Amino acid sequence: MSNLKFGAEAWNARFSGDGWAYGKEPNAWLKMTIKPGTGKALVPADGEGRNAVWIASQGYDTTVFDLSDVGKKKCALLAKERGVEVRYEVDDLAFRDFSKQEYDLIACSWFHVPWNIFCEHYPRMLASLKPGGEFICEGYHTSQMEMTSGGPKSLDLLWDLDEVMEVIGEGFTIIHAKVETVELDESDLHRGRAHVVRLHLAK
Repeated sequence: MSNLKFGAEAWNARFSGDGWAYGKEPNAWLKMTIKPGTGKALVPADGEGRNAVWIASQGYDTTVFDLSDVGKKKCALLAKERGVEVRYEVDDLAFRDFSKQEYDLIACSWFHVPWNIFCEHYPRMLASLKPGGEFICEGYHTSQMEMTSGGPKSLDLLWDLDEVMEVIGEGFTIIHAKVETVELDESDLHRGRAHVVRLHLAK
């Protein structure tokens, strides 16, 4: 639990400023890909809630889980500002219980965890998608290591597309699964030319 506590403290420190660490607008890939809907959406590791608040504005019954209780407070402020409701649970991927076939949409950006955690717990999370449900996400590619536009500086946390798809691809229809070079503009922490993995999968 000490690692969990350390992670929460690090994210709480990042989110404790007056503004929003990654801005108030959603990730560009999520905004480009997610269509309005009325189902249930899960937004893992959404920090201060920028993606979840936008997804709620598209009509979804939206839930976040994240380590940060400071992020929860920021998300509540942003949701109030935008006139939507978001359920925010302070929780960790490795310990969270997931109900089978609960969500119509799981969407996240930059949800990087150690590879052994990814292999064990991403499939558990994705099993909570309903048949026909969608998984939409963006993560930094392994070639991002030398870039200065954000992302973790550890290969264990970065994504190789083939390895990611080997872990989570079974049982999904691939709508989009590519390594792309993009220009990020998500505050000073994620800005500039970046190498990313973009996924859009359907159960």
